[in-house]
Amino acid sequence: MVAPEKYGQEQGVYGQAPMAYNQQQPYAEPMPMSSGRLEKESNEWQTGICSCGPCGSCLLAWCLPCILLGQTSERIRDPSMQSADMLNSDCLIHGGITCFTGCGWIYAMIKRGEIRERYNIKGNGCDDCCVSFWCSCCALIQQDNEVKIRQKAQPITQGYQAQPGMHMPPPQPAYHPQ
Repeated sequence: MVAPEKYGQEQGVYGQAPMAYNQQQPYAEPMPMSSGRLEKESNEWQTGICSCGPCGSCLLAWCLPCILLGQTSERIRDPSMQSADMLNSDCLIHGGITCFTGCGWIYAMIKRGEIRERYNIKGNGCDDCCVSFWCSCCALIQQDNEVKIRQKAQPITQGYQAQPGMHMPPPQPAYHPQ
């Protein structure tokens, strides 16, 4: 390293010429904000089958897959999740089928097909069957993540609706018989 010729004078970074004292350093231009649309306008799944995040979804899919399936169904019905119920009908059906027959993956496959049709995602029943049977936890996580991503990209059309307030009718003129 070569010593600076004068006190306070530095060498440039990575072989560049040193900056003047009052000169601003160039910064990278910020990325433009997303318009709320999906980055990929294709009809593909937005996450891969092995994208097992977030951790909460991964734990639910492994330990209590019926609850994750129920939450995903509830998110489709109500994107705001204000009236979400942990043990809704889809959760109970999936849990019952799994406990009594071990074939809960069939119900998850049906729900996967519904999500695919709703969002016009490429695929077919055979793909849904294979993924739901061989990778049921990962399939449920992928379905939940897909619904979350697609719901964020769409404007929420339901939610809080202001109720008409109470008001007093305008005063009526008094009756004066003549």
